[in-house]
Amino acid sequence: MTRSAAQTVLDLQDPGSAGQPQRSVKPIPLVADEGEGAIRMAAIPSIKGAVFATVVEDVEKLVSSEEISPNELGRRLTPEDLAILKQPVQAAAWYDIRIYARFLELLRDTAGQGRNDYLIGRGARSAERLLQAGIYQQLEYVKRTQLGKAVSPQERFLAYGRDLRLCLTMSYSIFNFARQELKVDPEHESRYQIEVSEAGAFPEVSCWTALGFANRVTEEYDEPSLWRWERPQLDLVLYRMVRSL
Repeated sequence: MTRSAAQTVLDLQDPGSAGQPQRSVKPIPLVADEGEGAIRMAAIPSIKGAVFATVVEDVEKLVSSEEISPNELGRRLTPEDLAILKQPVQAAAWYDIRIYARFLELLRDTAGQGRNDYLIGRGARSAERLLQAGIYQQLEYVKRTQLGKAVSPQERFLAYGRDLRLCLTMSYSIFNFARQELKVDPEHESRYQIEVSEAGAFPEVSCWTALGFANRVTEEYDEPSLWRWERPQLDLVLYRMVRSL
């Protein structure tokens, strides 16, 4: 193609703008919050650019390989979404979670042929990349876990809980909304559950990728496929262990 599919769709949606520079999509800024040294993010639920970038790159590959037509691209994405394909994603910036969800849904329905297993695989590969890269201190700690040295089931349970609480702090560097809390599963005293509250904006596609991420990390404990997820209400997502350690 002499012109990108994204540019073609933008021109079709706004004939008067053909050949003219498109409006730039500005990343969402951080806002410092006075009091207790806290950081309050932008009001729009958002995801960090470092995570968003891989999704954008994969959509760009679909476009460049013509695996998706300009008409389909324009049907599935908004003009603001399409504009993102024409500019670099800033790793440290925040991007609207709704844009991320539309991109990820597009990938699932095309590259993944509509299967949520595709999303689980993406999450697992993301965890693998981070484990290998050593970027996050929390995951480096997982590699040095003392869980294997714990003798009794109770010691293993408590050691795993300490690791989980540390890993959950990663979420605040990825999402600027929702709260995650580790609790003992009320139905199984030897299992944990992770409660994601204030999660109304948390898209279903992210629930699946997070599941893949979590289950890949638990492979470091020789405990594959340890988690499942459910959504008992719109603003609450639960990740629950399927068995005891």
